[in-house]
Amino acid sequence: MHMDDESEARGLWTAIQARSGVIIATVGLIAWLALLWFMFGDVL
Repeated sequence: MHMDDESEARGLWTAIQARSGVIIATVGLIAWLALLWFMFGDVL
């Protein structure tokens, strides 16, 4: 039972890490685009 609990928790943690990675990547991309817009918006 103990090994099953560990594998289940590890799978849940992996799912959380994957989801948080997508969220962080999306937020980072939006922030980077906003930075470019504020820096070069008047030029573009």
